[in-house]
Amino acid sequence: MRLLVPAILCAICLPAAATTPCLSPEEAMAVAETATLGEAVTARRIVTHTAGFGEWEVLVHMPNESHGWRCIISRDSGKVLKQQRIKNPPSKVR
Repeated sequence: MRLLVPAILCAICLPAAATTPCLSPEEAMAVAETATLGEAVTARRIVTHTAGFGEWEVLVHMPNESHGWRCIISRDSGKVLKQQRIKNPPSKVR
């Protein structure tokens, strides 16, 4: 019982994992690169009908593949909302 009470108190008092806003295109590109393991090429802000800051649309180039990714990143949580396979966009490095 002595061990159980401190464990319950710690579980109750610890905050949930905080999400950070993704306010710049560079941050959105970094999130997309982490999610897809590719090279983010462009990021643009898109307006949606949901509440909050809106989203980022990031195009990701996948080296040595025929298809890349279009990632939709939430601006208020910094998480990937949707991934869609697309024709591979041109790489930034030529």
